[in-house]
Order: sequence, then C-alpha cells, then structure tokens
Amino acid sequence: MQWINCRTSFRLIVSLAVLGFALPGGVGIAAEVQDAVIVSVEDASAKVGEKATVVAKITAREGYRIAEDYRNRITTLSALDDGVEFENKVVRGSMQDGDLVFKIRVTPKKPGAHAINGVLRFGFINSLDGDYHLDIKWMPLVATVTGTE
Repeated sequence: MQWINCRTSFRLIVSLAVLGFALPGGVGIAAEVQDAVIVSVEDASAKVGEKATVVAKITAREGYRIAEDYRNRITTLSALDDGVEFENKVVRGSMQDGDLVFKIRVTPKKPGAHAINGVLRFGFINSLDGDYHLDIKWMPLVATVTGTE
C-alpha cells in the first residue's frame, strides 16, 4: 500500500513540475539547445588495436553557462558495425577553459570507418532574462572512428 502512495506522489510531483514549465509564467523558460550551446565533435583515427580519443565539446553561448554541478555525461555508446571497442560505456564530462569536454576512449577493432553513437546529457544555466533557469537537455552524439592498418 505504501508503494502505491509513494508512486502516486511521485507522479503528482512530476506532473506538477512539467505543468509548471509548460504554462506561461511557469517555473522556468526552456531554451533551445542551438540557441544556448555549440556542440562540436572531433572524430578519431588509430591503427587497429590501438587506442584513440573522440572528443566532444560543448561551449555555452553568451547569456548561458554550463551547469557544472549537473552530472553531464555521454551514455549508450555503441558502434553500428561492432568495429569499435569502448573503454567505458558512460563518459563523464569535465570543465576545461569554460567548455564542457568529453573524452571518449575507443579502440578500432577492424580497418575502415566506423560510425559510433551515444546520447549526450548535459545541463546549462539560462540567465538571459536576469533570472537563472536550469535546462537539462539530451541530444544524439554521432562520430566516426577510423581504423588504419
């Protein structure tokens, strides 16, 4: 019985939070990702069996800043053709010169270009209107790892 009450309470809290963001004058104003940040990805290349690093960088535009206290991360890393091995399936981001940087350690297992993908999850602070709003976003990560001989 307590589980049902807890579950119902959780649903109510989530529903009210979503409603607060959806209504005009609600709790916060969500920003579009392309207006708030610039995302860049550097593909990697290495000999088959040697380690390489794919680098993804998120830079905040003017009026925004990265939410450093949020658990910024890349999850669900995979290679479409099983041609890449990942050191970790989840990669945490770190702040470097004001940018959020993700270093994805990979090892090509076969020669050629291999598409990899994952999910970027990050937070940023919107301060354009003089008030501060936390936005949590996700977006797909797509990169290429090339194995050479």
